[in-house]
Amino acid sequence: MSGLSAATAHRARPHVVARALCNQSGVLLLIVAPPMLVGGIYKEWVFALSLAPQTLVLGALMLGFRGVTFPEDLRRVEAFAVFALIFVIASLLVAPPFVVLGMSPLDAVFEAVSGVTSTGLSVATEAESWPIVAHLMRGWIQWCGGFAIAFAGLAILDSSAGASLSMSQSQMTARDNLASIKVQARQALWSYVALTLIAVLLCLLLLPNWWEAVSIALAAVSTGGFTPRADSLASYSPLAQGVVIGICAATAITLLFYIRLWRDGPRSALRNSHALATLGLMAAGVALFVAVDFAVNRPGGAELYAGALNFLSGFTTAGFSTNEISSHVSLLPLLLVAMLIGGDVGSTAGGIKVTRLLVLFQIFRLSILRVRVPASAVTYLRDGADKVTADRLIGVAALLVTYLATMMLCWIVFLVSGIAPLDGLFEVVSALSTVGLSQGVSAPGLAAHLKATLIVAMLLGRLEFIALIVLCTPQTWIRRT
Repeated sequence: MSGLSAATAHRARPHVVARALCNQSGVLLLIVAPPMLVGGIYKEWVFALSLAPQTLVLGALMLGFRGVTFPEDLRRVEAFAVFALIFVIASLLVAPPFVVLGMSPLDAVFEAVSGVTSTGLSVATEAESWPIVAHLMRGWIQWCGGFAIAFAGLAILDSSAGASLSMSQSQMTARDNLASIKVQARQALWSYVALTLIAVLLCLLLLPNWWEAVSIALAAVSTGGFTPRADSLASYSPLAQGVVIGICAATAITLLFYIRLWRDGPRSALRNSHALATLGLMAAGVALFVAVDFAVNRPGGAELYAGALNFLSGFTTAGFSTNEISSHVSLLPLLLVAMLIGGDVGSTAGGIKVTRLLVLFQIFRLSILRVRVPASAVTYLRDGADKVTADRLIGVAALLVTYLATMMLCWIVFLVSGIAPLDGLFEVVSALSTVGLSQGVSAPGLAAHLKATLIVAMLLGRLEFIALIVLCTPQTWIRRT
C-alpha cells in the first residue's frame, strides 16, 4: 500500500462495530433460542441450560437496541468486520451444548464452526447416542449458517457505502439489477424457506422418523452434511439418498434463479443465471466419474449409484456420503476438482464457484481472440450479456489466489504433521470449500493444531477469505503513524 493510501485508509471504530453487532443480536438469537426451547420441550434440561445465558443476553440486547438505528456512517472495513464477527460469535455461542454432550472444548468449537459454516466435518464420537434435540440443533445451525446468516449480513453491507459493490461477487451477493440488495435478500430468504419446506416434506415421506427427516432436510438445503447416523446416508434407502442429494443440487444453484423463476418465468430465469451451466457441469462431472469408476473398478449397479451420489455430494459441497469415500481412492482427484469448484455464486454451496470458473474461461477465450483480431479492435470480457468490470475481475483473481495459497499453506501443515499427502489435501480442500467429506483424518484423535487449522480453513472458506482477513488484520483497528 502506498504512503498516501495508508494515510487515508479508514480504520474500524470498535464502538461502531459493537453497535452494529448489537443491532444484529436478533440474528444470533435466532440461532440459539429454538434449540434451547426444543431442549426444554424434551426435558433435556442440561442441554437447554447450556444455551440459556446466550439466549437471555441476546434477547436483552435485541430489546435494548430495538429503537436504535443501524449506524448510518458504517465504513466498509467495519461492515466486513461485523459480517465476519457474526459467524465467529455464532460459532462460540453454540459450542457449549457440544461440551454438555461430552466433547472437549476444542472439539466443541470444531463441531460448532463446522455447523455454522455449513461444512459438516465432524470429530464427534457416538453421535448416534445423542438425544434428538442435539441432532435437530446440528441441522438448525447448518440451516442458519447456510444462507440465513449470510443474507442477514447483506443488510450490514448495504448500509456501508461501497461494501456491497466490493462483495458483489461473493457467495451471498449474486445481484439482480432489478432489485436492491435488501429487497433481493428478503426474496432469496423466502426462496430458501420455500425450498426448505419442500425438502422437509420430501424427507418426511422417505426417512424413517420425523426428527431424522427434519435434521437431514435442514442440512441438505444448506449443503451442510450433518446426519444423525455415523454412516451418513449409507443406511437409508437408495431413493432417500437420491432425493437428499437432489435437494443439495437444487440449492447449489443460485437462489436468484428461483426468484426470477417465480417472478419472470423459466426463460428469464435460465437466461439471467448460470443455472444451466451449473447443472450441466454437475451432469458432465457425474458422467465422467461414473465412466472412470466403471472402467477402473467394474462396480455393480448399486456401487456405481452410490459413487455417483458421493461425487455429486462433493460437487454441491454438501458432504453427505453413501459409502466409504476411501473406496474411491483412484477417483479422488476427480472428487477433489469437484469439491474445489463447488456450486454457483448466490447458492448455499462453497468452493470457488461456477460463475468464477466461467469468468476464467472467458479470460482464456478473450486471450485467444485478441491474438486473431487487429490491434485496434475493441474487445471486452463478458459474462453472458454483462461486461465484466475491472473490480469484479480483481475480486475473482484475488479469491482464486487466496484460496490456492491458503490451500497450500494448510496442506504443508498437514504434511509436516505426518498426514498422508492425498488424505491431507482432501481434508484441507473439504474444509476450505465447506464440503464435509473426509478420508477419516477429521477425528477426535487428530492433533490439536490440525483441528485448529481446519477451524480456520472452514471460517475462511465460508467467509470467502476477505472478511475474516480484514477482521484479523491489525491495520483494520490500529492506525500506524
